[in-house]
Amino acid sequence: TTTTTNVTNAATGHKTKVVVVGGGATACEISQSLARLGSPLLEITVVAPSIMPSEDVSARHVARELLQQDGIQIREGRVVDVCGNANETKHAANHSALVLLNDGSSLPVDVLILAIGREPGQNLKTLNLENAGVTWTKKEGITVNSKLRSKSAPHVYAAGDCASAVGDGDRRAIHAGWTGFHATRNALMPFFLRSKAIHPFVPRVTFTDPEIASIGMSRADCTRKYGKDGFIFLKEFEKGMDRSDADTLERNPIGFLELRIRGNDGRVLGATACSPTASETINEVGLVLVNKLTVRDLARTLHAYPSHGYLLYRISLALAMSNIWGLLASCGPVGRTLSVVGGSVSNTLSWRPRPCAKIREWQAEGVEKEISVGELVASDIMSHGGLSYLEAADDEEFCRTARNHIISSKKESSITLFVDFIEWLDRKPE
Repeated sequence: TTTTTNVTNAATGHKTKVVVVGGGATACEISQSLARLGSPLLEITVVAPSIMPSEDVSARHVARELLQQDGIQIREGRVVDVCGNANETKHAANHSALVLLNDGSSLPVDVLILAIGREPGQNLKTLNLENAGVTWTKKEGITVNSKLRSKSAPHVYAAGDCASAVGDGDRRAIHAGWTGFHATRNALMPFFLRSKAIHPFVPRVTFTDPEIASIGMSRADCTRKYGKDGFIFLKEFEKGMDRSDADTLERNPIGFLELRIRGNDGRVLGATACSPTASETINEVGLVLVNKLTVRDLARTLHAYPSHGYLLYRISLALAMSNIWGLLASCGPVGRTLSVVGGSVSNTLSWRPRPCAKIREWQAEGVEKEISVGELVASDIMSHGGLSYLEAADDEEFCRTARNHIISSKKESSITLFVDFIEWLDRKPE
C-alpha cells in the first residue's frame, strides 16, 4: 500500500524531505525512481528494520548499495508515530510533519510514502465470506488446501494473494495468474484430475536499476537443509567481464551472479543475480530448476558471447569442472557414463550424515549475518571485510581477537564490539 501527501518546498528553497517507510521491493523501486527523477531539492530517506529482509543476503547487500549510490539515506528502525504539525517543533521547522522512530529519534517530513506490504484481509473483510461458510484470516486469506479448495466450503476455490496456500514470498503477479488457471481447472475437473496448484519456483524480481532477481533456495535455505558443507555456491561479479566493460560508460557495473548447487550431484538449487537483465537470467535458472537439471547440463549449453547471460555459462562451467567427474562428463558418452558411475561410488564412500537440525539452523543464522564495517574499522581487522558470521567462525584467531575487543571495550567503558557475533558463536548447539 502506498500513501502519499503531495507537498513541495520549491517556493521556499528548502529541501523537500521524503520518507519512505518499508524496506521491501516496492520501497526500493519507489525510492530509486524518486531519487533519479527528483530535483536537487529532494531528500529521500528509507526507514525500515532492514532492506529486502526476505531476500538472499547477497541481494540485501546490493540493494542497500544501490540506494546509497543514488543519495538515499537509510535509517534502520520503525516508525511509531507521525506528528501532524511540525511547524510547532523547532527540529522540523519549514516542514509538514515529524516522523517519530522507535529509538526515540525523529525525522522531519514533507512527503510520507508507506510501502509496508498488504494483507489479504484488507480486501476480504467486505465480502462477508462467513455468510457462505468460507473461513479466512486477516494475514493468510481464505483457508485452502494445496489444490486451492476452501477447507470449509468445498465448492469455493481461491487464487492469488488471497489464498492461504500461497506463501508471502510467492505473492507475485505471475504466480497469481498461475494459481488462477489451476484453481479454475481444479474446480471444473473431476477429483482424479485435480493437482497441487502452488508453483515450487516463483521468480522474485525487484525492478531497480540494475535489476535484482532470485529464484529457488537462498544461501541460508541451502544451509538450513544441507548444512554448510552439503552444497556449493559460486559468486562472480560483472566487473571485468567483456559485456560489463563495454557498458561501463552507460552504467555502474556493480552486478553479480551467484549460483547454488547440491554438493553430491551438482543439481541446481537456486540463484541470485543483479544486472540490467537479471530477470532474464533468473528465468533461465527457473527452467533448470523445474526440469531438475544439473550444473553440467548448463555447462553443456553454449551461451552467446558477450551476452549478459554469458556470466551464467562461465559460473556453470567453473562449477562443473571443479572435480574429476565433471571433467569426465565432458568426454563424450563413455566419459559421461564413467562420470555417473564414478561420482556415485565416490559419493557413497565419502557419505556422512547431515548435521542435526539445530546445527543447521545455527549455521543458517550465521550465513545471514555479517561482520559490520563499523566493527572492522574500529578493530583494525580489515582482512575480514564482508565475511558472514559463519565464515568468520572458522578463523580461531579472529574469534579470539573479537572476544578480546569485548573485554577491552568493557574496561574502557566504550562501545562494545562484536557482541552479536560472540553471542551467536556461544549459542552453537552441542
